[in-house]
Amino acid sequence: MLITYQQMVRVRRLVASHCARLRVHVFLDESHRIKSGITKVTARSALELAHLPVRKLIMSGTPMPQDVEDLIPQFSFLYPEIPSDASTVVGLIQPVYVRTTKTELKLPPITRTIASLQMSDAQSELYRLMRYEVARQAEAALSIRNKQTLRALGRSVARLLQYVSNPSLLSSHLEFGHPELLAAVLAEGDGPKLDYVLTRARAIARSGKKVLVWSSFVRNVEYIAERLADLGAVYIHGGVDAGDEDDDDTREGKIRRFHDDENARVLVANPAAASEGISLHSVCHHAIYLDRTFNAAHYLQSEDRIHRFGLSADQDTYIEIVECTHTIDETVRNRLDHKIGMMAVALGDPSLRPDPIALDPTDIEDFEEYSTGLGEDDVQKLLSDLREQD
Repeated sequence: MLITYQQMVRVRRLVASHCARLRVHVFLDESHRIKSGITKVTARSALELAHLPVRKLIMSGTPMPQDVEDLIPQFSFLYPEIPSDASTVVGLIQPVYVRTTKTELKLPPITRTIASLQMSDAQSELYRLMRYEVARQAEAALSIRNKQTLRALGRSVARLLQYVSNPSLLSSHLEFGHPELLAAVLAEGDGPKLDYVLTRARAIARSGKKVLVWSSFVRNVEYIAERLADLGAVYIHGGVDAGDEDDDDTREGKIRRFHDDENARVLVANPAAASEGISLHSVCHHAIYLDRTFNAAHYLQSEDRIHRFGLSADQDTYIEIVECTHTIDETVRNRLDHKIGMMAVALGDPSLRPDPIALDPTDIEDFEEYSTGLGEDDVQKLLSDLREQD
């Protein structure tokens, strides 16, 4: 029997009864989805089964996308009778955890680069005004520490990330308080990051190669695909339904077309919707990130769409990350590097550590999902960086 975490919430008593009557082996795939523990109904519905199966297995390539405490609910599912906390869970889980590293799979290394861009004077000025408000909300979130304050901060952080990636995304926020300055920014065009991504994707496609473009925001995904329609661009986000691969409008149909149609040179995707369960490494070796969030699992799994078992030893894989200098982009990069580094140590997998990326100066239940992967340490670092960005 296969069941999603969301479906499990609705039938948890039925599944529990089944597991109590019969000898059942329960697998939790992508087990980091229960990292929120019993405080969230999705995770709780899985953890309530922990004492019933005759065998249990958890599977995740990114079991601690935020910090070590993410491991505690996953370990508790396996061994509900053994207490664990942040100081003990790594030692407890290491003897029962098996990981095949990319080095053991003999995957060639990824070539990662950063395109470091500057915003215009008008965009920088509006960013400065926006970051003051985000800094104020971050201070409140660290002192008040309630769900409403964190949700408000999550929305503001998402809006700041949207603005840096594509200023026109702010036009949908009717409550935005600087309409004249925003109008001046929009009059300048798409903004440096979007301009770069569109130009770079065209260059890669015209060289005869396919390219995968990532953005965390649905409107960016659709806009980029529209602008690159002459290259046969297709897109995937959470609003694209699963279905028959013969239907070009379904997720499977779009993936098939990108795989098989030589005229489909570009796939634009949202990591929240397309970072799992898709293999593109046989046809695509270039990925460009217009933006990233604080969600390390989404980022690592999105990279793996084009860098996975089956690549030939001489196949190069290229990842380009587009940032604006002195913005939240740099905070996101630092926090992702930190989280991935912690995971590498805990799991004994040095291949998780991204190679240092040289900067080119010329160039809604789960709240953490809702708030672009923000944790308390992220908020503290973000507040510190926002204060320094002058």
